[in-house]
Formats: sequence, structure tokens, C-alpha cells
Amino acid sequence: GRRPAARAAPPRRLRFDVSPELGAKVEAARACAAAEAAALDLDTATVRSVSASWAKGRGVSLDGVVQLSFQLAHRRLTGGLSSTYEACSTQSFSHGRTEVIRPVTRESAALLQRLEEGDADAAALRAALDAQRRLVADCQRGHGHERHLLALLVQAEEAGMPTPGLFRDSGWATVTASLVSTSGLRSPALGWFAFGPVARQGVGLGYLLSPDGVALCATSFRGSGAPRAADLAAAVDEACTTLRGAVETLIPAPQPTSKL
Repeated sequence: GRRPAARAAPPRRLRFDVSPELGAKVEAARACAAAEAAALDLDTATVRSVSASWAKGRGVSLDGVVQLSFQLAHRRLTGGLSSTYEACSTQSFSHGRTEVIRPVTRESAALLQRLEEGDADAAALRAALDAQRRLVADCQRGHGHERHLLALLVQAEEAGMPTPGLFRDSGWATVTASLVSTSGLRSPALGWFAFGPVARQGVGLGYLLSPDGVALCATSFRGSGAPRAADLAAAVDEACTTLRGAVETLIPAPQPTSKL
């Protein structure tokens, strides 16, 4: 028979001998981390208006619809759009990690404008969803651009070169500010997934896509001027309802095909 597993030794607290100077730095870092944690505002919402099952039945990308809802919610709360980050896994490559998707496009901005004016049409909705689909596909295949540009910047710095003009341009600073930071997962093993803001005045949106809905976690920093987490979560929930209505009104559901 199998031997019984050996009993593990009880855990013991590790103590480190550090200099007073290092101890002071550790304490300062602990206090800073505690202050950051205390300043973080977090709220959740369970979105039922859109889901993986619904999206499949309508022939649309759930992630595309959710990303459009983020933009619509942010527009309604702030009066405009901001540079948005969406994490994209590149783990299909041996050393792959992530690429950056920038979901705010000309097509998405045009759609949101028309949605708020009440005259959106199928062409505008399809164009926005197709633009997002192409971005995701390109990034997953390693055809994204932002990590490549970042590597060039790092190489220039390591070589002691002057910062190339592209990276001194205000456009680069605007794009990489990422005031809306997002990441989505599909995992039945998780109940909630948080993704924090990467800018002090920004917001974070972590979301889990499932067959029956979207588990959303919204974050921002208190006193930063960014939308409150509760307001953001509620606005996304409402925006998802708006997007569902647009999809069902403007895009006919695909007809089932015979398997005979």
C-alpha cells in the first residue's frame, strides 16, 4: 500500500536582521502600501443583460459588446472618451505574455455618438464590433504594435541614445496614459476578478465572462477626480442594457443551420 504522507513541520515566523536604515525604508513602504489600499474604491456588479450564451445566439463577440459598454459608460460619466487599455494574452507563443489592445477606435467613437443621439444603424454597430474583433485577432497573432514600440524605447535607453521623437510626442503620452484600464477572463473557477487603475485619475475594470452574465469589478482612487466605483459599475450595467438593445434591434439573429 501507499505510505502515509509525512507530516509537515509547523510554520514558523521568519525574522530578518536588517539595518536601521533598511528597516525605516521597509516601514515607509508598508505605510505607503496601506495608504494606497485605503484609498482604493471598489464595487461590483453582476450584469445579466449580456452573457456568453446571449452573444453566441446573436452572432456577436461578448468581449466586443462589453468593451463598447465600458466606453459608453465612461462617456456618460465624464462627457468623453479616454485612452483605454485591454490586456491581450499572447501565451500561444513560447515566450508570450501580453499585448495591448486599444479598444477606442474611430468606429467605436462614431457608434457611441450615434447611440446617444438615437440614430445608430446596423452598419455603425457592425463596424465598431468588427474593428474590435480585428484588433483582438491582430494582437493575439503577435501583430500588435505597442509592446514592439516599448521594446524599441527600452533599447534606445539602454544604448544611451536620445529619446526618439515618437516617444516625446504628446500623442504617445496621451495614448499610453490608459485612464481606463481593463482586463477580462473566462474561468468557471473564479467568482470575481479585479483589475486596478494604472493612473491616479483613472479607473480599472476587471470582468469575468460567463454563459449567464458578466461579473464586473470596478475600481478607482478616492479623491482623484475619477468616477466613483459604484457609479462606474452601475453605468456599465446600464450601458450593457443599451448595447443589448442595439444589437437585438439592429442585427438580425443568425438562422440555425441544419446538420443533415
